[in-house]
Amino acid sequence: MLQSLYIKNFVLIKELDLNFGPGFSVITGETGAGKSILLGALSLVLGARSETKYISEGHDKCIIEATFEIGPYQLQSFFEENDLDYSDTCMLRRELHRSGKTRQFLNDSPVSASVLKTLSSLFIDIHSQHENLLIKDSKFQLQVVDTFAQNQALLAKYQDVFGQYKQTTQQLEESIALSEKAQSESDYLQYQFDQLEKAHLKASELQELEAENEVLEHAHEIKSTLYQVESLLQNERGVVSLLKEAESKLASIASYAEEYNQWTNRIAEAYIDLKDLASDINHAAERIEANPAQLQANQERLDTLYTLLQKHKVNQVEALIELHDKLQEQLQQWGNNDEKITALRKQQTLLLQEVEKQAALLHEQRVEAANRISPLLEGLLHDLGMQQATVQVQVQGNQPLSQSGKDSIEFLYAPTKNSSLQAAGKIASGGEISRFMLCIKYLMADCSNLPTLIFDEIDTGISGETASLMGSMLQKMSNHAQIICITHLPQIAAMGKEHYFVRKTDTETTQTEVTQLTEDERITAIARMLSGTNISDAAIQNAQDLLLGNSWAKVRFFRKW
Repeated sequence: MLQSLYIKNFVLIKELDLNFGPGFSVITGETGAGKSILLGALSLVLGARSETKYISEGHDKCIIEATFEIGPYQLQSFFEENDLDYSDTCMLRRELHRSGKTRQFLNDSPVSASVLKTLSSLFIDIHSQHENLLIKDSKFQLQVVDTFAQNQALLAKYQDVFGQYKQTTQQLEESIALSEKAQSESDYLQYQFDQLEKAHLKASELQELEAENEVLEHAHEIKSTLYQVESLLQNERGVVSLLKEAESKLASIASYAEEYNQWTNRIAEAYIDLKDLASDINHAAERIEANPAQLQANQERLDTLYTLLQKHKVNQVEALIELHDKLQEQLQQWGNNDEKITALRKQQTLLLQEVEKQAALLHEQRVEAANRISPLLEGLLHDLGMQQATVQVQVQGNQPLSQSGKDSIEFLYAPTKNSSLQAAGKIASGGEISRFMLCIKYLMADCSNLPTLIFDEIDTGISGETASLMGSMLQKMSNHAQIICITHLPQIAAMGKEHYFVRKTDTETTQTEVTQLTEDERITAIARMLSGTNISDAAIQNAQDLLLGNSWAKVRFFRKW
């Protein structure tokens, strides 16, 4: 239930703080006073699209807050799924900034606008004037029947199986496409794979072969040079011999000073290192041999690698290995694809059978609900002054499988006994559509368990006794839901438990204000709705009679389903 609405700097509303109670509340005011602005602010805090034009001139941001009592409606799971702290009192807040930035909060926790929209749809329904056009919408008609039939669990089960069926069908189509592709490409890919497989590729092989060939190509030069270096180090007057001689001479004076002793040790270490180095050089020189056959073999291997690298437009053998593994995986996948297609076909068949089964159950439920809705809806229209109206909710279960089943729903309507049934949205007048939609909302109110319903001029095209009948229906609905109705009709305004009046003031700036009326103020307001600006005594008396005759305790009888 909507408890309060706070608005600041929204269009023509400077600041407004309204409290709402249970039952039936009405909102009235002159045309252009700002009733739609009030509804627009509420829609915005419920997650509607925002625009900077909503911010009042001269201000950088606007704020809308709405507080709801949601304790009885078991919404804890939504809060858990969205990682939000639950409270029986739910406050929605939205801020619009001149920069275009928006901020949304749920119980002071930042959330997205989509979260506000999803959550609010669980406890409030706003019926604006343009929603009368929904009577032409087949999806809306289907939703009405499903809501009345309490098909939520059955529909969820169907959609789960249908989702599996669609996913399996997609996988099957992809596998078939892959098989067709395999048939045209497998020979070429197999050739590429065989070529890479035959090459026995090894990581870092290219660098190793290039380094080895560099040595083999210059073997004579390298061997000769190494022997020369070894000779310079090891011959009779080589570096090693000279170091040994130097060590010996220093050793003869090492006892005279610690410094001399340290030098001796250092030369000794250098002698050992250079002697080991000379030995290593000698061994390396002995290992190096000219090997034309090995050089030729290496070059042939390099030519193979270079050809593959160039062919596949890569620079490293590692990339060829990666391509080899990819081709192997692809060929293996293609090889297993026929088995996969067979398995998917079988799975698809089983799922289709289950989908058809669930669709048939939905169809049965919808047909049964439609048969109940038709006389109820027809009876409610009779109560609203359309005594000759005939209604039939037609269910056809021959449509292609979709997210909602195989059914198409159409509300058929005939204004008189002698006229033929046709689509309600095509032949009903504006006033008839208003009554038609109200009757549908009346039927859905108890089934959907929505705590709050708001009607924006549902009385379009209505007057006189029909308006009183419509007001009685709204009043009846408020026995199990909070009803807020924006209206121009005094007959409906008089039915309200609470009455809010919207007016536009022109001082330094034009502003919209909303006031909750006292009983005396209600008489004046309703009298003005009856007679215009110049309120007559007769209008006052008529207003008093309306309020007395339509007191909260006196509720007209309407059919109960």
